[in-house]
Amino acid sequence: MTPISFPTPRTARYISLGEPGPAIEQVWVCLHGHDQPLTDLAEQLRNLDTPERLLLLPEALSRHALPAADGETPRTGAAWFAPDSLLADLADLSTYLNALTQEVLAACAPGTPVTVIGFGHGAAAACRWLAGNAVDYTRLILCAPVFPIEIDRRATLVALPERPVLVVSTSNDAYTRETIGKGLMQDLLDVGLSAQQRLVDAGPLPLAALGASAPV
Repeated sequence: MTPISFPTPRTARYISLGEPGPAIEQVWVCLHGHDQPLTDLAEQLRNLDTPERLLLLPEALSRHALPAADGETPRTGAAWFAPDSLLADLADLSTYLNALTQEVLAACAPGTPVTVIGFGHGAAAACRWLAGNAVDYTRLILCAPVFPIEIDRRATLVALPERPVLVVSTSNDAYTRETIGKGLMQDLLDVGLSAQQRLVDAGPLPLAALGASAPV
């Protein structure tokens, strides 16, 4: 039995830290990791939440309840893609993120710079989305990035526009050796992208490590 694809509208959710408008000087599109609740991502990004910076936190479309102990408040996780529906999921996330980003930017001043940051699987999702060249962004930040084996990382990076890439690794990255970033850095340089890597401690991301304390 083979599943048959059927396109249907979906209602997505996101968190906006800041209000779109002419006072916004930077827009950051922040893609969460696999099963990472948006509130957890917002906590990691609290140092970036400043009046001139709008943080846009889209939630992946495949939502599900996370396991919870007795007495704990139920929490929701989400995934950007599944191994057996990868191409359809990637097409859906691109349509979703393109529309959301364009709507937000339309309310901001023309030419407002866009930074995209992805965590874990969200880093792979960000790269596949931006490889479609539908969004004009200033730079890409990949935090503890994880590219599932179903995604051809080298082919994805080749399709990215020539924009700076920052790879951020933390001192507690133990989920996979890939999060250390050595292989990714080599791939980025091999395809001709300008890339840097920085090591940070676990917890909220410091502004200095992201180069976010100065205007982008």
